[in-house]
Amino acid sequence: MALAIPSLALRKPYEDCESYTQALNGGTKEFGGEKYKIELCGARRSFGDGDEIRLQVMGPAGDVLAERYFAVRTINDAAPRELQYGDDNIFYYDQSKSSPLRFIAMPPSRMDWWTARIPLLQRLLAFFS
Repeated sequence: MALAIPSLALRKPYEDCESYTQALNGGTKEFGGEKYKIELCGARRSFGDGDEIRLQVMGPAGDVLAERYFAVRTINDAAPRELQYGDDNIFYYDQSKSSPLRFIAMPPSRMDWWTARIPLLQRLLAFFS
């Protein structure tokens, strides 16, 4: 309960999921014979420098298996970088980091599952990575 209250204050209204998913190369993808839905939704960043993106990996039953947050800038960059896919990874570019290339191992780990359910834990991991 103590973790839930502060984490609610960190949530932003992520929206326009269909548009972000299409523009950033999300959608249904297959890894190891399993199909996953890769959904991206956006929220305006505080200082108007692009958008914050919520990336969710959902299993066949629609449950969220992994969740990440990252920034795409629209002022200094010509266009946001699309997701790229390896045999067992989803690569994304967090333009708020000095080393922007990030990835999610597929299938998502148990830790991914937990962090997708505890928003404050996800934010802390992102802050220190």
